[in-house]
Amino acid sequence: MSGASYSALSSSNYRKYLYGNIFSVLGVWIQRLALGWHAWQLSESALVVGFVAAAQFMPLVLLTPFFGVLVDQFSTRIAAIVMHSVLALIAGALALLTFTGNMSVEWLIGLAFMHGVANSAYSPVRLALIPDLVRKEQFPSAVATASMVFNISRFIGPGIAGAIVALYGLASAYAINAITYLPVIYVLLIIRINEHPPDAAEKKPYFAQLMEGFRYTRDHVQIRQIILLSGVSNFFGRGILELMPAFAALIFDGGSGVLAALMSAVGVGAILASLVFSSRRSQTHLHTVVVTGSIGVGLSIALFAVVESLPAGILAVLLMGLFASLVSIGSQTEVQILVENRLRGRVMSLWTLVIMGGPAVGSVVAGALAGDIGSTYTSFAFATSCLLLILIVGIKKAKPQTLTRSP
Repeated sequence: MSGASYSALSSSNYRKYLYGNIFSVLGVWIQRLALGWHAWQLSESALVVGFVAAAQFMPLVLLTPFFGVLVDQFSTRIAAIVMHSVLALIAGALALLTFTGNMSVEWLIGLAFMHGVANSAYSPVRLALIPDLVRKEQFPSAVATASMVFNISRFIGPGIAGAIVALYGLASAYAINAITYLPVIYVLLIIRINEHPPDAAEKKPYFAQLMEGFRYTRDHVQIRQIILLSGVSNFFGRGILELMPAFAALIFDGGSGVLAALMSAVGVGAILASLVFSSRRSQTHLHTVVVTGSIGVGLSIALFAVVESLPAGILAVLLMGLFASLVSIGSQTEVQILVENRLRGRVMSLWTLVIMGGPAVGSVVAGALAGDIGSTYTSFAFATSCLLLILIVGIKKAKPQTLTRSP
């Protein structure tokens, strides 16, 4: 078996989707920085920044499993087109309100929430689309490649966003994000893939399907442990990272430029994680990668708690981005390999729930604590809690997952 057969880039459909998606992924990071900085400008409150972050991610906690059931019933390609279009309209609304000077904290939180609802529908669609684009043995390559694009965007996106905000204003950042959805919509319109419709004989009532996904995840020892580890590390690690707009001002006394530097450092760490994961050894020791990354998240939060200078802060968040991304890439790949295809949308929606929903709750908790006890003690509390829970969850080692060629 040649090495090329394991590469997702050998799939024409995956290449087309990846190239079309590059711009929208970059736009996501431009908008994310703009939303965080906009929240700080309007309120100068770490708690409000946390609420804006939560508004984007909380719907993932509440709604994603419900959308996961629908993903298993409909065309993932058509669903992706619809959701990209909705996300573009929301970005356009953010731009219009900001251009006209009508933006308020309430509007910002409301539109961030609408973005979160749309994203909660799109996330399981995006994950369920992968098996329609690549073969099973190409899953690790597909996840690592998409992660590389996502994290390169995380690296350059904040810098681009910082420049756009500084030179042209926040409204331009939102408008540019709206435009970046057009290429991927076009690609999804023209691409032709072999989708896997559900067996009509296996169709059940909606809530029966929903509970089937929950029970399957609960009873599958390996998937359950992977999702729990991912949830803990994302609640604490990503929860801290979502407060970078406030920490940039409170700890480092900086503006959008300092925030862009910190966010870019997170992206560098994530790119390094993608490079680590590109090795076959990492791909065949997925569970070890997830556990190591989870422990690293807790240790890097502890390091961030003691930093006093911007260079040290950049190093700490770089490590946080590295370890958090190892958890995200490793856990997504492991679950994709383990789950039955008929349940993929539902189970991957639960993975999305903890990966994206964890920061929603974590950012609010961190924001509230930072307002009461300060950023240093908040980081210490998060680091300690993260490491203790990882020890509890990871105490029973699941059987490592290795890749085998599909028949």
